[in-house]
Amino acid sequence: MNSKLIKTVSSLVGILFLFSGIGKALAVYQFAQILTQYGIEFLQYLAPVVIVVEIVLGLLLFFCVRLRLIALLSLCFTAGLTLVFLYGYFFVNVTDCGCFGYFSWLNMPPLFTFLRNAVLIGLFVFIFLKSKDLHKTLEKSEMLISGCILSAVCFTIGFTYFERKSDVTQFYTEGEHININVNDSKLGEFLTFSSDSTYMVFAFSYSCPHCLNSIENLKQYEQLNVADKVVAITFDADSATMQKFHEIFKPNFQIVNYNPLKLFQLTNDFPKTYYIKNNTIKMEIEGILPHGFLLQKYIEKKIQ
Repeated sequence: MNSKLIKTVSSLVGILFLFSGIGKALAVYQFAQILTQYGIEFLQYLAPVVIVVEIVLGLLLFFCVRLRLIALLSLCFTAGLTLVFLYGYFFVNVTDCGCFGYFSWLNMPPLFTFLRNAVLIGLFVFIFLKSKDLHKTLEKSEMLISGCILSAVCFTIGFTYFERKSDVTQFYTEGEHININVNDSKLGEFLTFSSDSTYMVFAFSYSCPHCLNSIENLKQYEQLNVADKVVAITFDADSATMQKFHEIFKPNFQIVNYNPLKLFQLTNDFPKTYYIKNNTIKMEIEGILPHGFLLQKYIEKKIQ
């Protein structure tokens, strides 16, 4: 078998592992929260371990190091995660694998996730069977690059492994978007606003745990007069994902779907919520939304 083909396949799979691991590292708390959905609190502490293992395997696959052994380890790693997700999907209603973390728009519906992992397992079997004569080890330059990437990932994991708090310290009434007419901002390209009404615009992803944990509070905002109208904007999603979202959360607010690339022109940090009054952006909220009563009190005190 052509060794060039084997190395090409290995490097491509390695890039996928690296991209997935980096995405999780950038949002490790979110990934940890997904693990807690399996009903075992301790699993959240395995999030950094999973990320580091994925990065190490990705680097070794990319540099085609000891391919037969690394392919076998990668096969076991992928099969193990697939079995865990399979259990979560059928027994505890987990629908988000959290595969790409910060790049949540790349996460697939469960069926496609299982199919993708089946293809990966097939590729690892192929590499394992055809790489008997490939015993390459890391060169000095590759060791340096690998060490830098792994160090950066570990630093990122430590930096992002904290819970976003939903209190007034997360409300922003200053900044480049604050006190700007909504029609002069990117937000004006998404919705039409009336100057005599107040709005709460909620940018979210169907696969983001922080977003889903905010929905029940968001549903209260019109009833508690936090805003006259609540509108949610999100990515285009498959019909099964949207149907399940509506069945579980029963939203009482308008939801508008956009192409991911268009929504990223506004923000790539979800959830992010904008409070608009007199056609002016008065406040941005990053992270989980607070209860309507608390938010209303804050608005009465701080927003003019």
